[in-house]
Amino acid sequence: MSMSKTPPFDPPLLRAARLRFPLLGSPLVRSRRTVGGVLIALAVLLAGWILLLGAQTRGQVEVRNWGVVWIGMDLAQVAGLAVSGYLLLRRSRLVSLSAAAAATLLLLDAWFDVMTAAGGAEWYTALAMALLVELPAACGLALLSRIALDW
Repeated sequence: MSMSKTPPFDPPLLRAARLRFPLLGSPLVRSRRTVGGVLIALAVLLAGWILLLGAQTRGQVEVRNWGVVWIGMDLAQVAGLAVSGYLLLRRSRLVSLSAAAAATLLLLDAWFDVMTAAGGAEWYTALAMALLVELPAACGLALLSRIALDW
């Protein structure tokens, strides 16, 4: 019986990535505990940063290039939806990644639309768009992302 160094679950894409980028096969990257610990530490640092920002901004902040920010976010959504559609037509499992990213962008868009809308009709319009369009689309993309893992 030969002892192989190949893990029991070694999909071809991961195997190819390890051949191209040897660092992916290093003990540091393979260690779940190390990477998990780093992610948790980053989350704690980010939580502290959020508290600091919340204390400093006090609910109001001036933003330069606000229009560029919104256009950039919308372009990222267009790209995510287009790539997801293309990968879905090709029945590629990679659609799982693009659909998850597109779903995340739609959730962010819904959040920012509602939270930054002025009161009155503008806020109700943003809320309606979030509830009737962006959130259902994000849920559909999240479901597609999960289903594509089983292809």
